[in-house]
Amino acid sequence: MKQFYSIVKLSPHVVTEDSVAVGIVFYDGELFRTYFSDYKINIAAKLNTRISVNVKQIVQEIAVKCEQLNLEKSKDLLINEARDYTHPSYFQYLSNYANGLIQFSSPVSFIGEMSDAYFAKFIFNLFNEDLEKTSIPKSTQQSNYEEIIHQKLIRHVEDKVHTNYSFSPEKSEDIYFSFEMECIGKNGALIGAKSMPFNKGKSTMDKYISHYFALISTLSNRYNYSLKQNSFYMISEEPKDIGSENHQLWEIVKNHPIIKVIHPEESGIVSDLIVRKKATTFLEG
Repeated sequence: MKQFYSIVKLSPHVVTEDSVAVGIVFYDGELFRTYFSDYKINIAAKLNTRISVNVKQIVQEIAVKCEQLNLEKSKDLLINEARDYTHPSYFQYLSNYANGLIQFSSPVSFIGEMSDAYFAKFIFNLFNEDLEKTSIPKSTQQSNYEEIIHQKLIRHVEDKVHTNYSFSPEKSEDIYFSFEMECIGKNGALIGAKSMPFNKGKSTMDKYISHYFALISTLSNRYNYSLKQNSFYMISEEPKDIGSENHQLWEIVKNHPIIKVIHPEESGIVSDLIVRKKATTFLEG
């Protein structure tokens, strides 16, 4: 059986025929192999904010369907077309007629044995991404989310600034809510970080973020610092669902000038700044 592959493309601007290669479907003569790049998908989706469909779900369905076909080893349908999916002509058909958001390149023949190692090399050459460790941070499980922040941030500054500090109305008359910061210190300006996984409902996330902004404003006024003097961070992963309410909220915070959004793996940025600025504790209780 002939071996071939087809590049899967996302076209955010169909009229202008612009497209971004986001993945690949590879047939090695017996089984399908697929790979999709979250990084490329995010880039393509951001090129057109009017995209309302869940692109990641679509490409995931393609990958799942290929896995099902591998298990069944029967001539099923790949994308609702009555064609022989194991033959290049089917993907040529998709290349010619799939002209919407998801597109396919003309099939390219491949000669030689497709091993796991070669496939990994093939993906790296095509997307500059490692199959085991992609060029963007992978999703962090909640179980080790806090551990990463502790190892990269808290343990380096717990003898210098306040860590895991809880603000409350009982401690501060000008703060009307309870709010915990991973760390906060002061030396000529305020430096602080708050971990905020976007795994709650929109109303809950709205409240957390509003409280964070309110806290920054209150502390800045209390100690007579301008908002631009301070260095406040939100430690968070980008929500996976592009276009979702939480992702839109994350984008708003990311683009806001008084808060810097960093991935948990980048938590060392905050500890380095605290050490460099020689920040110290300043709050009672």
